[in-house]
Amino acid sequence: MAFLSATSIIVTLLNTLIIAAVFVGIIALEVWLSRRKSRWPGLIMPAITFMVSLFLALGVALFSVGGAATEVQVVDEETGEVVYQEQTVETEQDWTLGDTAQLGLVLLVGNIPTFVLLGAYYIGREKLRREKLLEKMNIQDL
Repeated sequence: MAFLSATSIIVTLLNTLIIAAVFVGIIALEVWLSRRKSRWPGLIMPAITFMVSLFLALGVALFSVGGAATEVQVVDEETGEVVYQEQTVETEQDWTLGDTAQLGLVLLVGNIPTFVLLGAYYIGREKLRREKLLEKMNIQDL
């Protein structure tokens, strides 16, 4: 039992290290893309994460509006045939303050990767801007 516990701890630590390495790699890729001459390659990954968060929020919004289905059947006792069948779907169109707060929270949490990638983008662009200014100053000194 203790061996299983130690093994699970090691596997958990390795998984955590792998996930952390993937995140660091993604952020390094974002910084590298943001330091290109064109600013558009650095905005690709934040745009993708923003779209994913919008799809996530859309899914929450669609599933927040609940509904209930009811079915009524009248069966003939002698033959066992369905004589009458009715199906109704009642949707509840009430959008409450709680639903709005939940949607806002999903958007906020879903956009955490977008904020991190945009931060890496602006850091990379700022370094590029400083290098260009330094190059201009060097040219003016000549």
